[in-house]
Amino acid sequence: MVVGVMNSDGIFRPISHCDKSLDFQPRQPWPHALPVFVWKGLQLCGFERSEGMALDLSEHNGCTWLEAFLACHPLLGLGELARLNHVLETEHPDLAREFNERLYGEFELRWCERLRDTLRALKNTPEEFQNWVDGKAPGVRDLAPLLAVKDVREYAVFLRALATMPFSKTQAVLALEYVVELSLMGRPLNDLLPSGDDAAAYLRQLEKWRRPRAAETDDQWRQTVVEWPWPAQVQGQWQRFGDQSGLEIKMRATSPQDFQKKLERLLSIQGTWSQRS
Repeated sequence: MVVGVMNSDGIFRPISHCDKSLDFQPRQPWPHALPVFVWKGLQLCGFERSEGMALDLSEHNGCTWLEAFLACHPLLGLGELARLNHVLETEHPDLAREFNERLYGEFELRWCERLRDTLRALKNTPEEFQNWVDGKAPGVRDLAPLLAVKDVREYAVFLRALATMPFSKTQAVLALEYVVELSLMGRPLNDLLPSGDDAAAYLRQLEKWRRPRAAETDDQWRQTVVEWPWPAQVQGQWQRFGDQSGLEIKMRATSPQDFQKKLERLLSIQGTWSQRS
């Protein structure tokens, strides 16, 4: 039997005797300047430590597990939450039943069957992809393609590659959608893997396979837009935005007069576009 040491702050317990079953592998190591915290002997943080003493927060103002946990982890990404959900489901189902709704609500998520299924699927993806999710912060809906496949682990090679590509969040979400759709349509996954680090070219190739007619039209527009009489310091590109495509314009103006002049020049572009359409 291990007896804790009481002081004015609460009970300190040897870390070696604490329950580490809540270890969900947080991305960031616990700061060395802070003590390890536990709740009724259940370690909440600093899982990499094996020596020293831990402060039991349950003995301090009688806080709940949720209050103690959030004090240690106020900011968690979906990847971390996926691992936490797995640990709670398998090791601490009583805590999951009692606190799930409030726990995920603290991270602006609504606990429901779809969130549960998304977290379970994300837990089965490679660590690199989970870290990418935490870094780029896509929404739960953005990860919906993971729910469309029978076993997300079969896509591990692609998901690792996706995490290394220089995509914006929007581009990456679109690539994930395309690859899952194309694979479900029968195209071998090996054919869908990126062969280089040119993210834009890779995404265009996926678009051609997924929407061949739309991709052909987009290519024609891209070439047409390049030939339009753009003012100096104004760039126009034909871009696809999900199910739609259109003109993206970047303009730099050095004064209100310069801005007005460029707008006037752009009116000729409008006329050219109208004639082409």
